[in-house]
Amino acid sequence: MSEQKKEENYLSDLLRKVDLKLKEINDAIKDKSNEIDDMHKHMQDHKRDMDFLEKNAMREVIRNYSLQGNHSVENRKRLIRLKDTAYFGRIDFLQNSVQTTQNLYIGVHNFQDTDSKKNLVVDWRAPISSMFYDFELGRAYYEIKEKRIEGDVLLKRQFKIREGKMEYMLDTDLAIHDEVLQKELNQASSSKMKNIVATIQKEQNAIIRNEEARHLIIQGVAGSGKTSIALHRIAFLLYRFKETITSEDILIISPNKVFASYISNVLPELGEETVAETSVEEVAEELLEYQIKFQTFFEQVTELLEKNDEKLIERIQFKSSRELIQKMDEYHVWLQNDGFKIEDIFVKGKPVPAWFIRETFERYNRMPLLKRFNEVVREIVDNMFRFYKIEIQYKDRTALHTT
Repeated sequence: MSEQKKEENYLSDLLRKVDLKLKEINDAIKDKSNEIDDMHKHMQDHKRDMDFLEKNAMREVIRNYSLQGNHSVENRKRLIRLKDTAYFGRIDFLQNSVQTTQNLYIGVHNFQDTDSKKNLVVDWRAPISSMFYDFELGRAYYEIKEKRIEGDVLLKRQFKIREGKMEYMLDTDLAIHDEVLQKELNQASSSKMKNIVATIQKEQNAIIRNEEARHLIIQGVAGSGKTSIALHRIAFLLYRFKETITSEDILIISPNKVFASYISNVLPELGEETVAETSVEEVAEELLEYQIKFQTFFEQVTELLEKNDEKLIERIQFKSSRELIQKMDEYHVWLQNDGFKIEDIFVKGKPVPAWFIRETFERYNRMPLLKRFNEVVREIVDNMFRFYKIEIQYKDRTALHTT
């Protein structure tokens, strides 16, 4: 039997098992939904007969069934994606300490055979999958739980599977075959960014899987894939540290809403929940406490296109220069040293000595300047109550901020 036919048979067998799993999940979702409906009806019909404890117990059961149903729905989404694009790569790995070769099919999601418990598809983020991106044929290794597993990659194969059909397969001794990369790049463009798990390069893979750097900056020219790598890194971190990190711990700051919409498809494609997203303008509004009006990016571009204002162009160029940053730094130093004139003040007729204000101000030197003023006012208010039993109301607190 030819290699092409063997691979087609493997794909066909896999999709058959995916269909069986889908049916099982669909049946479970339907059963849970019917049970929830029955419980709701029971509570409605017997609401006068049930005591408080019985109602609470049934509500808890309903909540648990709903959570199970949500989990099943997420699994169903992954299986549907698996039916479309089951996997994109295969490596055959012979581990040094094991005589049997592992045939590993690598895809966007993991899929395990219910009967044999064997992984028919391995998640691209799994440690063993890193060899697909990092090594040619020959000596290779992967790391898991600070242990290095060594052996040999005997085969590396790449696939293009779409709508459950194998369009082509290629054997290669490189991480990503040029022909595969070109086929992917030449596909019709879309209004949404797509995942790049099938074409991740070795250098990109190192960035995505980096677990050492606490702060990581990705630099590159326009179109080099910085955003795509960052999104795949988010997916990797959510997979690798799923016990400690959730999508609620991540915030994406986009330059504008158009860009946010463009990248919105990637994480769901990779099987992860969408994460919180905001724009630079929204961050600016929050930091400025919505009190300072500024020109948005859209407004600025519109004005530049509609008006030939040389003064405006000069201002924008100056605000984008290092000179402005230097002047802002100098002004900040001046504010720290000379801008805050500290002297004795009186609050409700009681003295607050300058030495107390200065010590408090300097104690919060790691905080932004305006927040330091807030802390000074807070400590004055606390001490007025502690020593004089005088409570400072909101109006007087505001006056303190302007003193």
